[in-house]
Amino acid sequence: MHHVPRALPLLAAPLLIAAALLPGAVPAAAASGAAPGAPAAEPVPLTPESAQEFVDTRVAELLEEHGAPGVAVTVVGGGEQLASASHGYSDLAERTPLDHTAQTFPLASVSKSLTAAAVLTLVDSGEIDLDEDVNTYLPGDAQLSTDGITMHHLLTHTAGFEELVDIPPADDTAAHLTLDEVVRTSDPESLHEPGRFPGYSNHGSGLAGFIAQEVSGVPFDEFVEQAVLAPLGMEGSGFVQVHEARETFDLPTFHLADGSVAGDLHVSATPAGAALATTDDMARFMLALLGGGELDGERVLPASVPALMTDRQFEVHPDLTSVGYGTYQWRGGDSPVIGHGGDLVGMHTAYTLIPAIDAGVFVAVNGADTAPEAQANPMKDLRMEVASAFSETFDPQDPPTGEADPAADLGAYAGSYISSRRAGSGPAQLSVLLGTMVVRDAGDGSLSINGGMALDDRWLPAGDGRFVAENGEDELVFLEEDGEVVALATDSNPTQVSERTAFLDNPLVHGVAAAASLLILFTAFVQFSRARDRFTVVARVLGSLTALACYVAVGVLAYGMFVETSKLEEWILGGSLLLTAPLAVAVPLTVATAAVAVSAWVRGRLTAAGRVHLSLVVAAAAVFLLVGAQYGFVWGLS
Repeated sequence: MHHVPRALPLLAAPLLIAAALLPGAVPAAAASGAAPGAPAAEPVPLTPESAQEFVDTRVAELLEEHGAPGVAVTVVGGGEQLASASHGYSDLAERTPLDHTAQTFPLASVSKSLTAAAVLTLVDSGEIDLDEDVNTYLPGDAQLSTDGITMHHLLTHTAGFEELVDIPPADDTAAHLTLDEVVRTSDPESLHEPGRFPGYSNHGSGLAGFIAQEVSGVPFDEFVEQAVLAPLGMEGSGFVQVHEARETFDLPTFHLADGSVAGDLHVSATPAGAALATTDDMARFMLALLGGGELDGERVLPASVPALMTDRQFEVHPDLTSVGYGTYQWRGGDSPVIGHGGDLVGMHTAYTLIPAIDAGVFVAVNGADTAPEAQANPMKDLRMEVASAFSETFDPQDPPTGEADPAADLGAYAGSYISSRRAGSGPAQLSVLLGTMVVRDAGDGSLSINGGMALDDRWLPAGDGRFVAENGEDELVFLEEDGEVVALATDSNPTQVSERTAFLDNPLVHGVAAAASLLILFTAFVQFSRARDRFTVVARVLGSLTALACYVAVGVLAYGMFVETSKLEEWILGGSLLLTAPLAVAVPLTVATAAVAVSAWVRGRLTAAGRVHLSLVVAAAAVFLLVGAQYGFVWGLS
């Protein structure tokens, strides 16, 4: 309720339905704003005065720069809540001010941290074993077909699950599922064996919450209340669907980039993204984690819970950021930044902790940015920039550096890489196409990397398969197995890696094939004007209708991506037939056109050129349909 142009969450922005088709905000690198290679600025001591200055002045400046509707923020440090503020509007149309003292904010994937804390209380009591196969805790009708998946895997996003998208609109009540229904009716495909790679999973977090419910014998929302919210005094928080919460809570309006109102969604995997909290409550949660489970001089969580949440529980490389239980690192190194982000359509949240200075910040933004940079890359949105600015102000770190090596042969790294967080079926597979990272040897001792979540185009070697973005905002490591490069992992997002693709699995190859097919299909319209006898008319009409169906499919997708950008997300989340019906119609049309083409060859109908052309149209349609089916855009075959 993470991660489209340059990249695509629980819920993400339109094309980071490719970095993260929804749920889970993409971790943002807490990069220095200084010039590449420049030393970090001197830290500002964190005091109640400097914290208030930050939330009053710096956050207001960032809101002005990014053009989002409103932002609420709270800062903790030294065992107390230091400062809070809200700026902008709760409702743009009504010009209602955002008010952190009165309003409650949907947390989206920040909910996963609350879920993990609750689960870990059962681990502390010995009722759940982190390394036990989760099927041990699941009823017969909810058993996973893949063996060896543990709670450790669920809490670190390393179960290997495909991404499941089950977040229908609030008004589509027929599609709303309970947590029990989600778990009992879903058995996600395994993209790789458990523990091999991280792959952000909303279903995994939902399953973890369901197991807590089964083991405790208490409904999930009540169990979290008993185990976490009540002990911490988080009186304004709970797990409630947004469309239901609006009846009793004062929630802000969610906004799209154009200022219009975003519709509410139903998060079926409740533990993954259906929590609400006030800024004061999130301050108490952060203080409990920083305080080792103590708050206001009392123990509110077992000491093991914050330790397990903030420790490095899974890493792909010791030099990169890691994943904790219900958290991930936003910055590694000597002074790591730890937390979680969340996205719903029109609502974005994040909290970060800096244990080295005993500090934390929570941010909630009730709409998308209007700033072009943020629209192109969600890792640059207001929520992420506030979190980054907090680190840069109070605990700046020197950015990583690398140096071009003209003598180095970097060709072994070249190729296309796709995210380990991806859907196994349906149009949500579009995230693979939009999230592809293309690596090339630049020929000057550096790598050129484009697409996906690449925060720069030029990357400089830093030794042992590690590369640093020239702008200092990120670093990555190429992962090898048996001497072969199999994936790349970035410091900015430890919840997934990008896996190297074979030629026939390469999304760019698929894109080229689809584009070439469309060019050939376009000629069907031209040839239609030359039709004369009845057989020729039938052949041309069928060829033209087949081409038209394919072009309608492209037109619908283009409309959702570039005109009404919120529509693509809405259609994918809601399982709209608009995305799959055009190519479903194209299938029988292609078969009928193929039959006519065969008849033309067998009976010598049409001219020789006409028979060849019709055959090319059929072949082009078949290729286009294969590509469409690959990404779930053929109804019945997705």
